[in-house]
Order: sequence, then structure tokens, then C-alpha cells
Amino acid sequence: MGAISDDEHALRTDPATHLLTRALPVPNLAATLILWLGATQLLLWRFLDIMPAWAYALALILLAGLCRSLLRSKPERTDAPTIATLAFCIAIALILLLLGGEGRFFYANIDWQVRLAALHDMRVNPWPFIYTARAQPDILRFPIAMFLMPALVGKSLGARAGDISMLVQNALLLGTLMAMASVLFTTHKARLVALIVLIGFSGLDALGRLLFRGGLSDHLENWAYLQYSSTITLAFWVPQHAFAGWIGAVGYMLWRKGHLRLGGFLALLPLTALLSPLGLMGAMPFAALAGVRALAARAIRPLDIGQPAAALLLALPGLLYLAAAPAGVGMRFVALVPAQWAIFELLEVLIYALPLALLTWRHRSAEIDMLVLLTLWLLVVPFVQIGSSTDFMMRGSITALTLLAIMVADAIQRPGRTRLWLGLMLLIGGMTGIAEIRRALAYPPAPDVRCSVFKAWDQSFSSFPKDSYVAPLAQMPALVRPAHPAKVSAAEPTRCWDGPWHHPDKPDPPGSDR
Repeated sequence: MGAISDDEHALRTDPATHLLTRALPVPNLAATLILWLGATQLLLWRFLDIMPAWAYALALILLAGLCRSLLRSKPERTDAPTIATLAFCIAIALILLLLGGEGRFFYANIDWQVRLAALHDMRVNPWPFIYTARAQPDILRFPIAMFLMPALVGKSLGARAGDISMLVQNALLLGTLMAMASVLFTTHKARLVALIVLIGFSGLDALGRLLFRGGLSDHLENWAYLQYSSTITLAFWVPQHAFAGWIGAVGYMLWRKGHLRLGGFLALLPLTALLSPLGLMGAMPFAALAGVRALAARAIRPLDIGQPAAALLLALPGLLYLAAAPAGVGMRFVALVPAQWAIFELLEVLIYALPLALLTWRHRSAEIDMLVLLTLWLLVVPFVQIGSSTDFMMRGSITALTLLAIMVADAIQRPGRTRLWLGLMLLIGGMTGIAEIRRALAYPPAPDVRCSVFKAWDQSFSSFPKDSYVAPLAQMPALVRPAHPAKVSAAEPTRCWDGPWHHPDKPDPPGSDR
């Protein structure tokens, strides 16, 4: 062997370099996610004040045991991201979420009007609390996981600190997930290409707008009156739903590639319901596929049953909380115009799925079953509606679209004509994310929201019922119904916020304040 140069010796002995190159095993990062998700379950119990002290002690023991079992698991593959990779991913996540309006440094889309009002209510009112704006008392009932810790910070340090803590929390969560996903690609170049593809991934919304709506607009995606959201749209508009779908997709791929045991993947899923039940529903077909493949291979271990069972037990009160007042969020099937559906699916899904199908068939890839399942799921989802809006189509598709994006990121790095086609589609699709970023830079930062969910909802969503954010207290299951909630006054400030708040689908009247 040759002599070690002075530069090489410095790299090996420098403590900072050694720290940055330290490996972070995927099961350890998965345990970190489970620890955070489990903590939100316990914070929900406190938010509702429904559990005695001994229940928290038992839950902490169960959560610690679940995390310990993940840390001790030995997956087939042991390659892992480094601390440097994690730091880079957190930095990218922070930039993305900053541009999405978190922390209120940049413009935030109108969905944040109600979201920031919910955070305001959770910060200023004692836990638990009920609204008195209607004849029967209502309780805040929505996918609450993303808001619990920032609300506590806001209670202690003020509204601004609560806003910034949400940004930091979400950047750490997304950065950790991105670092876990990095092991799906083997080289630095492949990871960088995959990062660009995944962040910019979208259907051909700009082309759909030009062909069928007469030109581009401020928000491109609803061109067919159906919508599959781009990655940037998800991060900017609905990060809580996105996290649930992205965890499902990344967990599935880590299991599939041998970086995570089946039990570790499945244990993540029930804990994501408090982020987004719709996102969880979109992950379930792939959990089923993983189970079927494991059964066929006779690869089921006791932990593969025990770990998700423990996670489900922790998540049970949260699932009951989300299932309250089911009449307002029931499922039904909707009829679509065949041509509308076909064109939408062609420009959003099939332009990627068909060339991938040819590629996987040509190479006899084992991923053909995943591609078939995600394509069928994306073809069917628009016909299903849960509640009063099309949210299930937009959120139940996240896992499948992310898996499709991962397959595209892999295929575009292979030689051949397929990469040219996929590259062109990605360039056109990337216009969707560019439009979202342009809006983030063009309009003022989101103002401080001072009113309750009830008044904030009526600013932009008065034509929709409030069932996705509040539920009658009487319809809460007994186990999760607060016994002595504080009553929130129905009095509201004159204005929810100072200054204008741009609506992507409406012109801004001069000097408008809401």
C-alpha cells in the first residue's frame, strides 16, 4: 500500500470531518420518526385531557420498546446515510418549507388561513377547549399532529416562536425522510439527480392549461377539474398530508430494497394517521403488497406482527378522534366524464407509467408489480370522494405518485430513448413547481392570524362545511371526549389579519383587507 498523504491524514484525523462522515443506520432514523410520531399521540391525549398518568407511563414504555426493537433490527442491507447527508437534506427541506410560507417569512397559500387559525386557537386557549359559535358545542377535530408541539412552544414563548417552531419541526422531519430515501440511490450523482426529479416531479399541468383552459394561470393544477399535486404543491399547500404519504412511499421502498424490515415499515403507518388519514389510506395498498410478497416468500417474523401491533395500540385513541362525527366525512363514488378522466390520467400519470412499463418489461424488473399497482390506484382514485371535497383524490394519491417519481428518477439515469422522453416530460411538468415558487416570491408574507377557525374558514371556504376541522362534542367517542373542556367565547376580532392575502383563483381588489 502507498503512503498516506498529509491531506488524507488530515481528513481522517479532523474531528469535524469524522463526525460528518459518521453513518446513521436507516432503522435508527426510522426509530426517530416513530419517536416523534408517538410523541404526537401522547400530546393528543393531553390536548383532550383523556388519559390518567399511568396510561402515559405505559405508552412511554411501549414506545421505548418499539424504538428499541427497531434499533436492534438488522436489515439485509446496512449502507446508510451520513450526518453530512442528513444536514444537507435538512437544509434543502428548510428552504422548501420556507418558500411554502412556514414561519411566515414568505407568502403562504390560502389553506394556511385556517391552519394558522387552528394553531392560534390551540395556543391561546386552555387544553381541552370547545367552540360555542354554534348551537351545539364543537371540538377541534382534524389531522393535528403537525400542530401540537408548535402550539406548546407558542403557549410558552409567543405566537412568532410557535410559527418558527413549526418550520423547524417540519424541516427536521422532511430532512430525516429525505436522508432515509437517499440510500435508494447508490452514488452521489444518482442521489442529486433523484433529488431534482423528486422535488420537481409533476404532471403536465402547464400543457393541460394551455390546451383546455386557454392559457397559464397563477395555480396550474386544477386544469381538468381533477388534481394530482406536484411535490412542491404538496410541500407548500398541505405538508401534513404530504408527510403521511411520503413516509408510506419511502418506508415501502426501504423495505423493498432491504434497508428496513417489514415490521419497521408497517409500524410507521398507523402513527401517520394523525398527520393525514387520507395520506395513510393511500399507503395501505402498498402495505398490502408488501405483506403479500412477504407471505409468499415465507419471510414473516414475529416482530413483523408485533411492531405494527404496538404502533396501532399507541395510535388507537388518535384513530378514534379522527373518526368522530363520521357522517360529515363519509365516502361515496362520483361519476366522471370519460374523456375528462382519460385526458387527465394521460397527462398526469400515463406519460410516465407507460414508458416505465416498457422499460420494466424489457429488463424483466421485479418492480413491475409495484408499477401495476400504483398505476391502477391512480386510475381509480378520482372516482372516490371522502367528505365534501376532492381531497381524497389529491391526498390518497401521494404515496403512489411518490413511488412513480422514484421509479422515474431511477429510469432517467439509464441510457436509452426512455430517458429522453422522461426528461422532456419532467421539464414540462417542472413548470408547475416554478409557478408555485413564483407566487411565493411575488406576494407578501402571511400575516398573523388572530381569529378562530370558524371565522378564518369563512374568509375563503364558506361554501364548504367545516366538518374537516371541527366536530360536535356529543359525537366524539367516549374514550376521547373531554370531560371538562373550557368554553371559547364566540366573540371574534373585527378582522382575522391585517393587510391583503392573495387568493390564487381570485383577483385582488385594491386595498382589500380581511
